[in-house]
Amino acid sequence: MRAAAARLLAAVLLATPALAPAAEPDPCANATTTLELNACAQQTLARRDRELNEAYRALLRTLADAEATDADDAARTDARRLLVEAQRQWLRFRDHDCRGRLRLYDTGSMRGLVYAGCLIAHTEQRTAQLRGWLEP
Repeated sequence: MRAAAARLLAAVLLATPALAPAAEPDPCANATTTLELNACAQQTLARRDRELNEAYRALLRTLADAEATDADDAARTDARRLLVEAQRQWLRFRDHDCRGRLRLYDTGSMRGLVYAGCLIAHTEQRTAQLRGWLEP
C-alpha cells in the first residue's frame, strides 16, 4: 500500500513539465525506492524554492524601482513593507502546516515525501500569488 502511494506521489510530483529539464532525460523518471523518491522530491523543492525567491525578489525590485509621485512612492514603500511581513508570515504558515501533516506520518516511510510534497504545493501556490501581485 505504501509503495503504491509513494509511486503515486512521485508521479504527481514528476508529471508537471516544469519539473523535468527540457533537453535531458529526467533522472527522477525511474525513481522507485523511497530513498530515490525523497531525493527527487528534495530536488523539486529546491527548484520551487528558487522560483519563489526569484518571484519575490522581482516583486520587491518592482516596488522599489518604480518612478512615481511622492504619494505613489509612499504607497509602494508601504506595500513593500507589508509584502516583506506577509512573506515572513507565509513562511511560518507553510512550515507549520506541513509539519502538522508530517505528524500524521511520524513513523511511516512516506513521511519525507508527504512533507516535501506539502512544501512543494504551498511554494508553487505562493509563487503564483507573487507573480500575480501586480497584474490588473
